Amino acid sequence: MTVTTDAGKAAPVAPAVPGFAEASRVLTEIEQRITAAEDKAVAAEIRAQAAETDSREARQALALVEDAIRRRLLCASPEASRGLYDVA
Repeated sequence: MTVTTDAGKAAPVAPAVPGFAEASRVLTEIEQRITAAEDKAVAAEIRAQAAETDSREARQALALVEDAIRRRLLCASPEASRGLYDVA
């Protein structure tokens, strides 16, 4: 069975099957839920990548601070500073 659209084209029409409209609505709802779940998963992945980047940057900054503290402590200690230039 076909009907004529506003553009004058024939378009198929689904036969009136009991429960067809309900099944179609449920399918559409499920597709929307899947799309929403995929969007949430992508957003979570993006947040995880940003957190990894922040963590890496924080570890690098911490390493620089630790190095600066070590250098300052070694330079403040006369015994340690002598040991810096000793050859084994």
